[in-house]
Amino acid sequence: MIITKIVLTLCGAIMFLMGLTTIVLPDVNSFFVPVNVDNDAMAAMVRTYAGFFLASGYLTIRFVYSSSKVQVGNILLYIFGCMILSRLFSFMYEGFSDHSLYSFFVGVILFLSMYSLQRKRKNQISYDL
Repeated sequence: MIITKIVLTLCGAIMFLMGLTTIVLPDVNSFFVPVNVDNDAMAAMVRTYAGFFLASGYLTIRFVYSSSKVQVGNILLYIFGCMILSRLFSFMYEGFSDHSLYSFFVGVILFLSMYSLQRKRKNQISYDL
């Protein structure tokens, strides 16, 4: 059991580090990215995908050390929130394109819609047992 927690924590930490460094560093080319990224469109895509790694690493570590059940809606909110964050860094480093703006605004609308529905469902939970 302890070995499983150690392995999951290490894997989660590595995924978190992979995502974070790919998102915040100006050059996406690192030993975490297996291909040489040489254009801005591909760099924006790699940064957005790095947001998924960031969220997955965080959720893996949270899974190991938390005894509470995490709802699917919360998991999706973490993933989309990290992807939106990585898109903001993509705007800083790669600039704006039609696709990047479109995907950003669709992502924000999706995130806000999920958030409002998740809050509504949370308020409907009956604690009377």
